[in-house]
Amino acid sequence: MASALEKLLLKKLKVIPNFPKKGIQFQDIFSLVSDPTCQKKIVEKIAGYARKNSITKIAGIEARGFIFGSLVAYKLNIPFVPIRKKGKLPGKVNKIKYKLEYGFDQIEMQDGSLKKQDKVLIVDDLIATGGTALASSKLISKMGVKSIFFAFVINLYNLRGVRLLEKNKYSYMSIIDAEG
Repeated sequence: MASALEKLLLKKLKVIPNFPKKGIQFQDIFSLVSDPTCQKKIVEKIAGYARKNSITKIAGIEARGFIFGSLVAYKLNIPFVPIRKKGKLPGKVNKIKYKLEYGFDQIEMQDGSLKKQDKVLIVDDLIATGGTALASSKLISKMGVKSIFFAFVINLYNLRGVRLLEKNKYSYMSIIDAEG
């Protein structure tokens, strides 16, 4: 049964059919952040999950994960660490290359941005196939962190990305289940 928050967000969420290509049901999170009530409730929900798990740093996946991740970090008064695409961060970086359904991509984090004892919450707007989320966890693990959690506004349930997280024994939360 859907919570009041889920019902509100599903009512406000704009779905754009056949974008960016035919057959995709694009979940436009900008329809949620443009509504201050929705944005605040999303941040409160993710912040509650972070508090419950004693998170010490928030990592946001480029680019929409920056929106919610930085707001949650601000609310909790803890550091925000960006996970960026290749070549976007200055200085020494840690990186990981990962396979996509159509090729390869690479994500990076600044060296020294995490400590082994950190409890990191990786935040993104949605989880689809889970490839970028899993690559993010591998990058953070490569930096020595053992305690990693995930938070998503939307779980595209038909694409089964959360199964990949479950298979790798990661804890996660999502607010809305939708079809992608």
